[in-house]
Amino acid sequence: MFLLNGGYQVFSEKIIKITIKEILPFLSIVTLLLSGCGGGAGVNGGTTNPTIVNPPSPVPNPNPTPTPIAYNTAEYRQNPSLAQMNVQAAYLNGITGDGILVAVVDSGVTEVPELQGKLHPDSTNIATGDPNDRDDFNGHGTAMAGIIAANRDQNTNFNSFNMHGSAFNAQILNINSTTAADCTDFNNCSFFHSKIALAYDYAVAHNADIINESLGSESLSSPALQLAMKNAVDAGILIVLPAGNIDDADPPGTGDSIEGSSEVAYADWANGQIIVAGSVDENNVISDFSFKAGDAAKNVYLMAPGSGIIAPDHDLSNDYQYVEIQGTSASTAQISGIAALLMEAFPNLNAAQVADLLFTTATDLGDPGVDAIYGRGLVNVAEAFRAQGTLSIAGTGIAAGVDIGTTDKIAQQNLIFSGGAFGADISFSGEFSNVMVLDKYQRSFHVNFSGGIYTPDPVMALDSFLDYNLSSRYQQMRLNDQTTLKLGWQHNTRFSEVDKNIFSGHLGRERRAENLRMSLAYDISDKQTARISSGMSLVEMMEDYRPDDYIAQGKFGFSSLLNAHGLRALSYKTMLGKSSTFETAYASSKMTFNENFIGYNIKSESTLLMNRYSQFVSDKFLISFDLGLLNEQGSVLGAVSTGALEIGSGARTAFSGTNLDYSISDKSGFFVRASYGITTVDQSGKSLLSNVSTLKSMSYLVGLKSRGLIFENDQVTLTMSQPLRLQTGYATISNAIGRNYLTGKYTMAYNRFSLTPGGREQDFELSYSIADFHGARLQLNFLHQLNPGHLKSIKSATSILFRLGSAF
Repeated sequence: MFLLNGGYQVFSEKIIKITIKEILPFLSIVTLLLSGCGGGAGVNGGTTNPTIVNPPSPVPNPNPTPTPIAYNTAEYRQNPSLAQMNVQAAYLNGITGDGILVAVVDSGVTEVPELQGKLHPDSTNIATGDPNDRDDFNGHGTAMAGIIAANRDQNTNFNSFNMHGSAFNAQILNINSTTAADCTDFNNCSFFHSKIALAYDYAVAHNADIINESLGSESLSSPALQLAMKNAVDAGILIVLPAGNIDDADPPGTGDSIEGSSEVAYADWANGQIIVAGSVDENNVISDFSFKAGDAAKNVYLMAPGSGIIAPDHDLSNDYQYVEIQGTSASTAQISGIAALLMEAFPNLNAAQVADLLFTTATDLGDPGVDAIYGRGLVNVAEAFRAQGTLSIAGTGIAAGVDIGTTDKIAQQNLIFSGGAFGADISFSGEFSNVMVLDKYQRSFHVNFSGGIYTPDPVMALDSFLDYNLSSRYQQMRLNDQTTLKLGWQHNTRFSEVDKNIFSGHLGRERRAENLRMSLAYDISDKQTARISSGMSLVEMMEDYRPDDYIAQGKFGFSSLLNAHGLRALSYKTMLGKSSTFETAYASSKMTFNENFIGYNIKSESTLLMNRYSQFVSDKFLISFDLGLLNEQGSVLGAVSTGALEIGSGARTAFSGTNLDYSISDKSGFFVRASYGITTVDQSGKSLLSNVSTLKSMSYLVGLKSRGLIFENDQVTLTMSQPLRLQTGYATISNAIGRNYLTGKYTMAYNRFSLTPGGREQDFELSYSIADFHGARLQLNFLHQLNPGHLKSIKSATSILFRLGSAF
């Protein structure tokens, strides 16, 4: 046929007409098979954490809670291709294509029951100019419209064996683009380029969101049609075209690349807004009738199921109500419906972004990456509904726009390692459970950041304590009249085994010990003493204190916030008179969270300067007063935090302490330790937390120690203590709780909350030891804890430890 108006396009489909009864599962499909005419693809062919991320329902109304749709109905199962494309991800978020207008440029659409109420009132026949002439001439257009938007059965049992479109609440703008004379039956139906161009113009004029043109031919589109398509692109419309169908009469090599009429998809002016649809079978293998992507079009080529697709028939006579479609036309309609779902869910996306989202989230098929057969791969709705790229905080708060990493890195880059004055209770973790973020397409999602909060074990792990204690060694020696050395280390029996079995005893003693800690005291004069230490706590360096004597050890005072393993300290002590002394101490420590744990290193550094004035009130009563300053970089009161959960980039704490020691007798004494601090937090500019108040913390220890109670070399100690605890402190979290996609405005919530732990740990410990019990050291510890780790949820915990050890 020679056409003066610039050429024509046709559709080449296989359609099987079936009755309503014949689409019941496992019943054979019979009736009439219509073979398509030549021309390749006319209506072209038709027949997938910081848990963490769920897209909120789009606004009008501020962040309405989406109502999931009970999607798994008989209708849904009637079309297995829906599950093949993971369409259920949209339904679970309450998305159905509502409010999206899809223009179907085709043979017309008849308002059959499945499409009742779906046709836009401005639907028309662009070829004849008569809106009353818009009904379908041969069934192809009705089938395409049904695949996109056929009604979902609303009966309460959801047991209908009908079918529904992927975007069953979308609306169809029916633009019949042929005439009765040019479309006498399915085998003889053609479309002039000039009429298709008018159809594009009509879709633009009526504000269509998507144009589904399941037509095609081997020839290129005419200049006039290309101009009309360009105008649609410029108007922000997404266009979906078929790749083409291979006809039985086509020569070998046909279909190695998309047909000519779809080559406009990779034109410079297409702006990535034209998708070419190829077909896969139920096994995700390219259909034998589908044109391949080819090298030129592989980046704009997307696959969707295109065979065995049930769709409504335009002719309800003779009990024919449904047809089975096979061809890339069906794939085209499938992708148009999916695009409608995305447009409803994320109204901020323009057509190019919707296409890019479909391309970049497709399931890769064939050779890895984009290839000349499968192009981008199979459309994957579940992945398209997940957040993509680097995420950022939504809203207008102080952290708005701050990057928080990709979805797989959120829990690694936004962290709180609790401890110190916070104990094992980040009581405000619930504030981070529903935070709005944006992905690279500026779509809104909700993230639960609480998965990035790590807390220490609140209850003493006796096995770990025992392992440490059994390998722990301690020695104090007087080197000369002026110098005293304290040493502590862990003897690692693994090294002895390695030495014995591999190195035949030649490894050397330096390879058999680790975690060395030491303190060296030097008497400058009878009134002055200088000390230096490494790996040893300040309390251990400055006082008569052995950490392995207690289970609840070293958790009182602000010096406990320093990491002992990396601690370096020095002090100077001088007598001010016969009954008073002054001591000043400086300590620094560093701590690194290993890269193997979180994916990268987190470092914190602390320095402490403390002055202590001591006064003997009597020969039995000593009182000391401490004044100090703790400076933290990368932590706040011992809690390390980063990213959107950062409590502060650092902190400065001014603290005071009181120490009382009273000798009841030569062998017994009473002691008290109390400390109180005020902390100023360096506010973070990248965190959800802001306006962190001044923090106030305290700890105390009261104890009674006696030696020679039963045996000459025994010691008993009874203590009651509260580990360092944050007493008061507040912060504000700013979070977007709603978003209006249309205006771009957010509804913000600013919640002021307490940072203090929910509980208050109090430890009661009885410690008894005999230094030499028939050649062995005997130790017994009884520890009862209230709210261990400052956790209100744990009322109490009791630990009993008996140790009997001997060096041999």
